[in-house]
Amino acid sequence: MATTTDLYELLGVERSASPDEIKRAFRKLARQYHPDVNSEPDAEQRFKEINLAYEVLSDPQKRSQYDQFGTTGGAASGGYGDGFSGFGNLNDIFDFFFNGGMGGFAGGGSGRAANRDWQPGESIQRAAHLSLLDVLNGKQLELAIERYETCEVCHGSRAEPGSSVSTCPTCAGRGMVTQVRDTLLGRMQTSTTCPTCHGQGVQIADPCKACRATGMQLHHRSIEVNVPPGVDDGNVLRVSGQGHHGRGGAPAGDLLLQLSVEPDKRFRRHGADLLTELPVSFPDLALGATVDVATLTGAQQLRIPAGTESHHRFTLRGEGLPRLRSGQRGSLYVEVVVEVPKKLDARQRELLEELRGSAGVTDPKPKTLFGRKKKA
Repeated sequence: MATTTDLYELLGVERSASPDEIKRAFRKLARQYHPDVNSEPDAEQRFKEINLAYEVLSDPQKRSQYDQFGTTGGAASGGYGDGFSGFGNLNDIFDFFFNGGMGGFAGGGSGRAANRDWQPGESIQRAAHLSLLDVLNGKQLELAIERYETCEVCHGSRAEPGSSVSTCPTCAGRGMVTQVRDTLLGRMQTSTTCPTCHGQGVQIADPCKACRATGMQLHHRSIEVNVPPGVDDGNVLRVSGQGHHGRGGAPAGDLLLQLSVEPDKRFRRHGADLLTELPVSFPDLALGATVDVATLTGAQQLRIPAGTESHHRFTLRGEGLPRLRSGQRGSLYVEVVVEVPKKLDARQRELLEELRGSAGVTDPKPKTLFGRKKKA
């Protein structure tokens, strides 16, 4: 080979470039000047020169000879021959050019025609609001939804009843057409949407008027959904098969129900357990008493022993919420809190003063942060 163009300059690398640097430079230029992506008049010639340069510089023996004598002695053919063996896998270039749009070399495809109509239905999302009582007992909801269903007239064929539906002669029902052509990288094929059937794979002589040849119709439906006891705020209930219908025999989507549980001012929820505060007077805590406690199923009596301190918690087992999997109910925790009256009549004040005096309690003296305040 004899050339007046420096091969290193063609690839834009230094003479000391490593094999990896040469390979990266070649890939970059090959993508830029490939005739399939570059329509400039000299792109093809430029691409040939780049390939020729890489053929020499990727081969250690040829590169050594070129570095010494500026030629490889006619060893290069200018074609593709063995020079591509140093490049590795040509799929690196094909992936860039075709990126799924071309199938590589002709004959490489499986030849299996896909079912163009087969498409699973999409899911439908809805929201539902529940109370704690609904969580306790479960609830049956009736939801109004809109969903696409298979056309009742054409049954999804997209054609008027009695009319013909034939396989597209252009794509043979695949919905795609393939063109094979010879390029500088070899024989390649490209696949595009069929221009005759627009990807449907069939030709319809008389399109269905009810669904406008879509095969689907929008319907308003009322769906009953059973919400089980024990659900929590934020749970998603999946109702299988109640979403949009699928095409070509594909399954329908699901109905996804986003659940939210409304707060109850009487209770705080912790999983299956509930917590409630019960205001109790000081005499009841000191002397003991039997009081009524509100639960989800009604009032229950609670015995408070004498001398109970404020913020003590009592446990009512089985009075909480059911667990979603087992159905076993949690506990209701009752926290007693001393109730201080805001207004006192004369008799009440007299009794409290008497109680304070009998207990040896006098007016508290001023204190500093670290003890009693010193006298002036």
